[in-house]
Amino acid sequence: MKRVAEDIAAGPRHRDSGALRFWSPELRRAVMKVRPEYFRWGIRRQEHYGVAIPKGDAASLDRALLKELFGRVYATRREVGIVADHLSLAEQDRWNQTVLPLHGIGEDCFYLNESFPRRMNILNFETLRAFDEFDYRLQEEARRKEDANYAAKPYRGSLYMNWARLYVEGRFAYATLSMAAGYIYAEIADAAHELLGKLIPYRYVPGKHHGKQEGRGWRWDMRVDAKGQEGIFEELRRQIWRYEQERYDALLTAWENAKRCGVYLLDCSEPPETHWHFVFTDSPSLSSARFRSFVRDCRAMERSAEELLLEIAKEKAALEHYIKDQYAHITQTYDPKVRELHKRRKIVIAKGAFDALK
Repeated sequence: MKRVAEDIAAGPRHRDSGALRFWSPELRRAVMKVRPEYFRWGIRRQEHYGVAIPKGDAASLDRALLKELFGRVYATRREVGIVADHLSLAEQDRWNQTVLPLHGIGEDCFYLNESFPRRMNILNFETLRAFDEFDYRLQEEARRKEDANYAAKPYRGSLYMNWARLYVEGRFAYATLSMAAGYIYAEIADAAHELLGKLIPYRYVPGKHHGKQEGRGWRWDMRVDAKGQEGIFEELRRQIWRYEQERYDALLTAWENAKRCGVYLLDCSEPPETHWHFVFTDSPSLSSARFRSFVRDCRAMERSAEELLLEIAKEKAALEHYIKDQYAHITQTYDPKVRELHKRRKIVIAKGAFDALK
Protein backbone atom coordinates (compact mmCIF):
# COMPACT_ATOMS: atom_id res chain seq x y z
CA MET A 1 0.00 0.00 0.00
CA LYS A 2 2.85 2.37 0.77
CA ARG A 3 4.32 1.91 -2.72
CA VAL A 4 0.92 2.50 -4.32
CA ALA A 5 0.51 5.70 -2.33
CA GLU A 6 3.98 6.88 -3.43
CA ASP A 7 3.16 6.20 -7.08
CA ILE A 8 -0.10 8.15 -6.82
CA ALA A 9 1.66 11.05 -5.11
CA ALA A 10 4.33 11.07 -7.81
CA GLY A 11 1.86 12.33 -10.38
CA PRO A 12 1.46 10.96 -13.93
CA ARG A 13 1.37 7.20 -14.25
CA HIS A 14 3.76 7.10 -17.20
CA ARG A 15 6.67 8.96 -18.75
CA ASP A 16 5.44 12.07 -20.58
CA SER A 17 4.50 11.53 -24.20
CA GLY A 18 7.48 13.59 -25.37
CA ALA A 19 9.95 11.16 -23.78
CA LEU A 20 7.96 8.04 -24.63
CA ARG A 21 8.35 8.60 -28.35
CA PHE A 22 12.08 7.92 -28.03
CA TRP A 23 11.56 4.37 -26.77
CA SER A 24 12.56 1.86 -29.46
CA PRO A 25 10.86 -1.53 -29.81
CA GLU A 26 14.14 -3.18 -28.77
CA LEU A 27 14.28 -1.25 -25.49
CA ARG A 28 10.61 -1.89 -24.75
CA ARG A 29 11.03 -5.63 -25.26
CA ALA A 30 14.20 -5.77 -23.13
CA VAL A 31 12.61 -3.92 -20.21
CA MET A 32 9.44 -5.96 -20.52
CA LYS A 33 11.51 -9.14 -20.28
CA VAL A 34 13.57 -8.04 -17.27
CA ARG A 35 11.23 -5.75 -15.30
CA PRO A 36 7.69 -5.83 -16.80
CA GLU A 37 6.15 -3.95 -13.85
CA TYR A 38 8.23 -0.90 -14.88
CA PHE A 39 5.43 0.14 -17.23
CA ARG A 40 2.92 0.23 -14.35
CA TRP A 41 5.05 2.48 -12.17
CA GLY A 42 4.66 6.24 -11.76
CA ILE A 43 7.12 8.55 -13.46
CA ARG A 44 9.17 9.26 -10.32
CA ARG A 45 9.70 5.59 -9.60
CA GLN A 46 10.58 4.94 -13.25
CA GLU A 47 13.18 7.72 -13.15
CA HIS A 48 14.72 6.49 -9.89
CA TYR A 49 14.99 3.03 -11.39
CA GLY A 50 16.54 4.34 -14.63
CA VAL A 51 19.30 6.34 -12.96
CA ALA A 52 20.24 3.60 -10.46
CA ILE A 53 19.35 0.22 -11.98
CA PRO A 54 20.18 -2.67 -9.61
CA LYS A 55 23.23 -4.67 -10.70
CA GLY A 56 21.25 -7.82 -11.36
CA ASP A 57 18.73 -6.00 -13.56
CA ALA A 58 21.53 -4.11 -15.34
CA ALA A 59 23.27 -7.35 -16.32
CA SER A 60 19.99 -8.89 -17.48
CA LEU A 61 19.11 -5.79 -19.50
CA ASP A 62 22.55 -5.81 -21.13
CA ARG A 63 22.06 -9.45 -22.09
CA ALA A 64 18.60 -8.78 -23.51
CA LEU A 65 19.75 -5.73 -25.48
CA LEU A 66 22.80 -7.48 -26.92
CA LYS A 67 20.41 -10.03 -28.35
CA GLU A 68 17.86 -7.45 -29.51
CA LEU A 69 20.34 -5.08 -31.13
CA PHE A 70 23.11 -7.32 -32.41
CA GLY A 71 21.71 -10.85 -32.28
CA ARG A 72 24.31 -11.98 -29.75
CA VAL A 73 23.47 -14.49 -27.05
CA TYR A 74 25.63 -15.00 -23.94
CA ALA A 75 25.11 -17.35 -21.03
CA THR A 76 27.01 -15.70 -18.18
CA ARG A 77 27.09 -12.19 -16.71
CA ARG A 78 30.85 -12.09 -17.14
CA GLU A 79 30.57 -12.67 -20.88
CA VAL A 80 27.86 -10.02 -21.13
CA GLY A 81 29.95 -7.50 -19.19
CA ILE A 82 33.04 -8.03 -21.33
CA VAL A 83 31.15 -7.67 -24.61
CA ALA A 84 29.11 -4.67 -23.47
CA ASP A 85 32.33 -2.85 -22.49
CA HIS A 86 34.05 -3.51 -25.83
CA LEU A 87 31.52 -2.57 -28.49
CA SER A 88 32.72 -0.93 -31.68
CA LEU A 89 32.16 2.82 -32.05
CA ALA A 90 29.18 2.28 -34.36
CA GLU A 91 27.70 -0.25 -31.94
CA GLN A 92 28.27 2.09 -29.00
CA ASP A 93 26.34 4.84 -30.78
CA ARG A 94 23.40 2.54 -31.40
CA TRP A 95 23.57 1.24 -27.83
CA ASN A 96 23.71 4.74 -26.30
CA GLN A 97 20.77 5.92 -28.37
CA THR A 98 18.72 2.85 -27.47
CA VAL A 99 19.23 3.00 -23.68
CA LEU A 100 19.04 6.78 -23.29
CA PRO A 101 15.23 6.97 -22.79
CA LEU A 102 15.59 4.55 -19.87
CA HIS A 103 18.53 6.30 -18.19
CA GLY A 104 17.77 9.94 -19.05
CA ILE A 105 15.29 12.27 -17.36
CA GLY A 106 12.90 14.98 -18.49
CA GLU A 107 11.59 15.92 -21.90
CA ASP A 108 15.03 15.54 -23.55
CA CYS A 109 15.95 12.28 -21.77
CA PHE A 110 18.94 14.18 -20.36
CA TYR A 111 21.78 11.97 -19.10
CA LEU A 112 24.80 13.51 -17.38
CA ASN A 113 27.84 11.28 -17.90
CA GLU A 114 29.41 12.04 -14.52
CA SER A 115 30.24 10.15 -11.34
CA PHE A 116 28.15 11.00 -8.31
CA PRO A 117 28.87 10.42 -4.62
CA ARG A 118 27.41 7.26 -3.17
CA ARG A 119 23.60 7.23 -3.01
CA MET A 120 23.38 10.40 -5.11
CA ASN A 121 22.43 10.88 -8.76
CA ILE A 122 21.13 13.51 -11.14
CA LEU A 123 17.71 13.47 -9.43
CA ASN A 124 19.31 15.17 -6.43
CA PHE A 125 19.83 18.30 -8.52
CA GLU A 126 17.14 20.35 -10.22
CA THR A 127 19.43 22.68 -12.15
CA LEU A 128 22.82 22.52 -13.79
CA ARG A 129 24.12 25.04 -11.27
CA ALA A 130 23.01 22.89 -8.32
CA PHE A 131 25.15 20.04 -9.65
CA ASP A 132 28.08 22.18 -10.74
CA GLU A 133 28.36 24.13 -7.49
CA PHE A 134 28.06 20.94 -5.43
CA ASP A 135 30.84 19.35 -7.50
CA TYR A 136 32.96 22.51 -7.21
CA ARG A 137 32.72 22.47 -3.39
CA LEU A 138 33.83 18.83 -3.37
CA GLN A 139 36.82 19.66 -5.58
CA GLU A 140 37.77 22.65 -3.43
CA GLU A 141 37.69 20.47 -0.33
CA ALA A 142 39.97 17.94 -2.03
CA ARG A 143 42.42 20.68 -3.05
CA ARG A 144 42.61 21.99 0.52
CA LYS A 145 43.36 18.49 1.81
CA GLU A 146 46.17 18.07 -0.72
CA ASP A 147 47.68 21.52 -0.13
CA ALA A 148 47.47 23.24 3.26
CA ASN A 149 48.45 26.53 1.59
CA TYR A 150 45.76 26.35 -1.09
CA ALA A 151 43.85 29.63 -1.38
CA ALA A 152 40.16 28.99 -1.96
CA LYS A 153 38.53 30.80 -4.88
CA PRO A 154 34.93 31.95 -5.21
CA TYR A 155 32.51 29.90 -7.25
CA ARG A 156 32.22 31.35 -10.75
CA GLY A 157 30.91 28.32 -12.58
CA SER A 158 33.28 25.39 -13.08
CA LEU A 159 31.87 23.28 -15.92
CA TYR A 160 34.70 22.15 -18.17
CA MET A 161 34.16 19.63 -20.95
CA ASN A 162 31.52 17.70 -19.00
CA TRP A 163 29.80 15.02 -21.08
CA ALA A 164 26.12 14.39 -21.52
CA ARG A 165 23.66 12.64 -23.83
CA LEU A 166 20.21 13.88 -24.74
CA TYR A 167 17.76 14.52 -27.55
CA VAL A 168 18.08 17.88 -29.29
CA GLU A 169 15.01 18.76 -31.35
CA GLY A 170 14.05 15.10 -31.47
CA ARG A 171 17.46 13.80 -32.52
CA PHE A 172 19.84 11.77 -30.35
CA ALA A 173 22.97 13.76 -29.61
CA TYR A 174 26.15 13.77 -27.59
CA ALA A 175 26.81 16.98 -25.69
CA THR A 176 29.68 18.78 -24.00
CA LEU A 177 29.00 21.35 -21.28
CA SER A 178 31.46 24.13 -20.49
CA MET A 179 31.71 27.62 -19.07
CA ALA A 180 32.69 30.27 -21.62
CA ALA A 181 35.95 30.85 -19.74
CA GLY A 182 36.79 27.16 -19.94
CA TYR A 183 35.87 26.93 -23.62
CA ILE A 184 38.09 29.91 -24.45
CA TYR A 185 40.89 28.46 -22.33
CA ALA A 186 40.74 25.22 -24.32
CA GLU A 187 40.82 27.18 -27.59
CA ILE A 188 43.88 29.25 -26.64
CA ALA A 189 45.63 26.15 -25.27
CA ASP A 190 45.23 24.49 -28.68
CA ALA A 191 46.41 27.65 -30.43
CA ALA A 192 49.44 27.88 -28.12
CA HIS A 193 50.37 24.28 -28.89
CA GLU A 194 50.31 24.95 -32.63
CA LEU A 195 52.27 28.20 -32.38
CA LEU A 196 54.90 26.62 -30.13
CA GLY A 197 55.43 23.89 -32.72
CA LYS A 198 55.88 26.45 -35.48
CA LEU A 199 58.42 28.49 -33.53
CA ILE A 200 60.35 25.45 -32.30
CA PRO A 201 59.68 22.26 -34.26
CA TYR A 202 59.81 19.31 -31.88
CA ARG A 203 58.79 15.74 -31.31
CA TYR A 204 58.60 13.34 -28.38
CA VAL A 205 61.08 10.49 -28.18
CA PRO A 206 61.46 7.71 -25.58
CA GLY A 207 63.71 8.58 -22.65
CA LYS A 208 66.17 6.13 -21.12
CA HIS A 209 63.60 4.89 -18.59
CA HIS A 210 60.61 4.62 -20.91
CA GLY A 211 58.91 1.24 -20.81
CA LYS A 212 60.91 -0.12 -17.85
CA GLN A 213 59.08 -2.31 -15.36
CA GLU A 214 58.13 -0.45 -12.18
CA GLY A 215 56.30 -2.63 -9.69
CA ARG A 216 53.11 -3.77 -11.39
CA GLY A 217 53.33 -1.05 -14.02
CA TRP A 218 55.82 0.55 -16.38
CA ARG A 219 57.58 3.90 -16.60
CA TRP A 220 56.31 6.62 -18.91
CA ASP A 221 59.38 8.62 -19.90
CA MET A 222 58.94 10.55 -23.13
CA ARG A 223 61.33 13.44 -23.73
CA VAL A 224 61.30 16.43 -26.08
CA ASP A 225 63.62 16.43 -29.09
CA ALA A 226 63.88 19.99 -30.43
CA LYS A 227 67.18 19.62 -32.32
CA GLY A 228 69.29 21.35 -29.68
CA GLN A 229 66.67 23.91 -28.57
CA GLU A 230 65.26 21.77 -25.75
CA GLY A 231 66.17 24.32 -23.07
CA ILE A 232 64.51 27.19 -24.92
CA PHE A 233 61.51 25.00 -25.67
CA GLU A 234 61.04 24.00 -22.02
CA GLU A 235 61.33 27.57 -20.77
CA LEU A 236 58.91 28.91 -23.38
CA ARG A 237 56.45 26.13 -22.62
CA ARG A 238 56.57 26.97 -18.90
CA GLN A 239 55.81 30.61 -19.66
CA ILE A 240 52.91 29.58 -21.90
CA TRP A 241 51.44 27.33 -19.19
CA ARG A 242 51.65 30.15 -16.66
CA TYR A 243 49.97 32.55 -19.09
CA GLU A 244 47.16 30.09 -19.81
CA GLN A 245 46.39 29.53 -16.12
CA GLU A 246 46.39 33.25 -15.37
CA ARG A 247 44.10 33.97 -18.31
CA TYR A 248 41.72 31.18 -17.32
CA ASP A 249 41.31 32.61 -13.84
CA ALA A 250 40.91 36.14 -15.21
CA LEU A 251 38.33 34.97 -17.76
CA LEU A 252 36.26 33.23 -15.08
CA THR A 253 36.06 36.49 -13.15
CA ALA A 254 35.45 38.66 -16.21
CA TRP A 255 32.61 36.53 -17.57
CA GLU A 256 31.00 36.20 -14.15
CA ASN A 257 31.07 39.98 -13.66
CA ALA A 258 29.72 40.67 -17.17
CA LYS A 259 26.37 39.09 -16.14
CA ARG A 260 25.38 38.05 -19.67
CA CYS A 261 23.32 35.13 -18.34
CA GLY A 262 23.17 33.15 -21.56
CA VAL A 263 24.39 30.10 -23.41
CA TYR A 264 25.98 29.49 -26.81
CA LEU A 265 24.78 26.40 -28.67
CA LEU A 266 27.58 25.22 -30.93
CA ASP A 267 26.88 22.46 -33.44
CA CYS A 268 30.10 20.41 -33.47
CA SER A 269 28.63 17.44 -35.31
CA GLU A 270 30.81 15.17 -37.42
CA PRO A 271 28.50 12.81 -39.34
CA PRO A 272 27.22 10.33 -38.51
CA GLU A 273 27.42 11.64 -34.90
CA THR A 274 25.41 14.63 -33.73
CA HIS A 275 27.33 16.63 -31.13
CA TRP A 276 26.45 19.92 -29.44
CA HIS A 277 28.61 22.05 -27.18
CA PHE A 278 26.60 24.06 -24.65
CA VAL A 279 28.77 26.99 -23.52
CA PHE A 280 27.42 28.92 -20.53
CA THR A 281 28.39 32.51 -19.86
CA ASP A 282 28.28 32.55 -16.05
CA SER A 283 26.89 30.88 -12.94
CA PRO A 284 23.43 32.57 -13.16
CA SER A 285 22.94 30.97 -16.57
CA LEU A 286 23.46 27.55 -14.98
CA SER A 287 20.62 28.30 -12.58
CA SER A 288 18.28 28.75 -15.53
CA ALA A 289 19.12 25.36 -17.08
CA ARG A 290 16.92 22.67 -15.53
CA PHE A 291 17.70 19.04 -16.27
CA ARG A 292 14.05 18.20 -16.96
CA SER A 293 13.69 20.90 -19.62
CA PHE A 294 17.30 21.40 -20.61
CA VAL A 295 17.12 22.23 -24.32
CA ARG A 296 14.02 24.42 -23.93
CA ASP A 297 15.69 26.40 -21.13
CA CYS A 298 18.89 26.81 -23.13
CA ARG A 299 17.03 27.99 -26.20
CA ALA A 300 15.26 30.59 -24.06
CA MET A 301 18.57 32.23 -23.10
CA GLU A 302 20.57 31.43 -26.25
CA ARG A 303 23.05 34.06 -27.42
CA SER A 304 24.68 34.43 -30.82
CA ALA A 305 27.75 32.25 -31.24
CA GLU A 306 29.41 35.15 -33.08
CA GLU A 307 29.74 36.89 -29.72
CA LEU A 308 31.80 34.02 -28.34
CA LEU A 309 33.89 33.65 -31.52
CA LEU A 310 34.81 37.34 -31.33
CA GLU A 311 36.07 36.92 -27.75
CA ILE A 312 38.10 33.89 -28.80
CA ALA A 313 39.70 35.83 -31.66
CA LYS A 314 40.75 38.59 -29.23
CA GLU A 315 42.28 36.09 -26.84
CA LYS A 316 44.15 34.28 -29.61
CA ALA A 317 45.60 37.56 -30.88
CA ALA A 318 46.80 38.50 -27.38
CA LEU A 319 48.22 34.99 -26.92
CA GLU A 320 50.19 35.11 -30.17
CA HIS A 321 51.64 38.50 -29.25
CA TYR A 322 52.67 37.19 -25.82
CA ILE A 323 54.28 33.99 -27.12
CA LYS A 324 56.28 35.77 -29.81
CA ASP A 325 57.52 38.35 -27.28
CA GLN A 326 58.52 35.60 -24.86
CA TYR A 327 60.26 33.64 -27.59
CA ALA A 328 62.30 36.67 -28.65
CA HIS A 329 63.25 37.42 -25.04
CA ILE A 330 64.21 33.83 -24.18
CA THR A 331 66.31 33.28 -27.31
CA GLN A 332 68.26 36.48 -26.54
CA THR A 333 68.82 35.78 -22.85
CA TYR A 334 68.96 31.99 -22.61
CA ASP A 335 72.24 30.58 -21.31
CA PRO A 336 72.49 26.78 -21.72
CA LYS A 337 75.06 26.69 -18.89
CA VAL A 338 72.55 28.10 -16.41
CA ARG A 339 69.44 26.01 -15.88
CA GLU A 340 66.74 26.31 -13.26
CA LEU A 341 65.97 23.16 -11.32
CA HIS A 342 62.45 21.85 -11.90
CA LYS A 343 61.05 18.77 -10.25
CA ARG A 344 60.38 16.03 -12.80
CA ARG A 345 57.56 13.72 -11.84
CA LYS A 346 57.96 9.98 -12.12
CA ILE A 347 54.98 8.57 -14.03
CA VAL A 348 54.12 4.91 -13.66
CA ILE A 349 51.36 3.46 -15.85
CA ALA A 350 49.35 0.56 -14.44
CA LYS A 351 49.16 -2.60 -16.52
CA GLY A 352 46.10 -2.51 -18.79
CA ALA A 353 45.46 1.22 -18.23
CA PHE A 354 45.24 1.91 -21.97
CA ASP A 355 43.41 -1.27 -22.98
CA ALA A 356 40.08 0.54 -23.40
CA LEU A 357 41.69 2.88 -25.96
CA LYS A 358 42.77 0.11 -28.31
